Amino acid sequence: MDVALKVDVDTHQGLGEGVPRLMRALTEVGITATFFVAMGPDNSGRAIVRVLRNPGFLKKMRRTRAISMYGLRTILSGTLLPARPIALAFPEVMRALAHSAFEVGVHGYDHVLWQDRLDRIGDAGIRREIKEAFEAFRAVMGEQGRCFAAPGWRTSSVALRVLDTIGLDYRSDTRGSTPYRCAIGGEIFATPEIPTTLPTLDEVMGPELADRGAIVRFYLDRISPQALNVHTIHAETEGMSQIETFVALVRALKERGARFVRLREAAATLDRTLLPVCEVVRTPLPGRAGWISAQGPAHAAAASSTAPSEGL
Repeated sequence: MDVALKVDVDTHQGLGEGVPRLMRALTEVGITATFFVAMGPDNSGRAIVRVLRNPGFLKKMRRTRAISMYGLRTILSGTLLPARPIALAFPEVMRALAHSAFEVGVHGYDHVLWQDRLDRIGDAGIRREIKEAFEAFRAVMGEQGRCFAAPGWRTSSVALRVLDTIGLDYRSDTRGSTPYRCAIGGEIFATPEIPTTLPTLDEVMGPELADRGAIVRFYLDRISPQALNVHTIHAETEGMSQIETFVALVRALKERGARFVRLREAAATLDRTLLPVCEVVRTPLPGRAGWISAQGPAHAAAASSTAPSEGL
């Protein structure tokens, strides 16, 4: 069975502290992963507005003990305390990932802005967020980014259209079950989508899954031997307070014969002309506040499409 670990890095603390811990842990157990880094400012404190709009977010914060998990500095970043840069604060960490044969991709620019205001920043705002994210990636890594993962699993037809112009190897923007090509409102997009297939730890942890053994069993029961299993973890969760639980899980998966792959290796096996075309739908997800973008029904027949030729 193939397992792709997708590591989302959302905050200054996550890249500076969580990622080095994950690098050491993954190296010790001899497995690889794909890291997606938010390239702009850490405005985590502004996410507190979600409490006012969505009571489910407050429940999630209590259930996951967010303040103790992230720390007060991150919780207040961009509000009572200045926003700190993420990628540009730790370029050596990102380069160390690549030098250690981990894959590094783009996780947007301003994570909170994208997740909370995607539908309100307009076409120009979406284009600007993507442009700035890839420019920052090039400044740090010295090369063009080849993959993208949408903050908060939230995307739109505008975002998919702009990302198609870059000529990426793949995206990982949605939740789903198998690689596909995205369609929204009759428009079919060219870039292959490799969705997250498993729930994240912050979505499931709570009284029912309070101990390490229960969490490991939960994931082992949901791994598919026949399909590509894409498990998203967070540098701020598995890379910090839950590092021992994460190591226990990957060791258990190795014992079951799991083969760990980078997402780019999974993408290299895909023929985009043969991938199913599926509608991208917005839906709530247990354990997560608000909507996410998910793999919807497959189109019975899909005309071929090509990526637009204009750049960013």
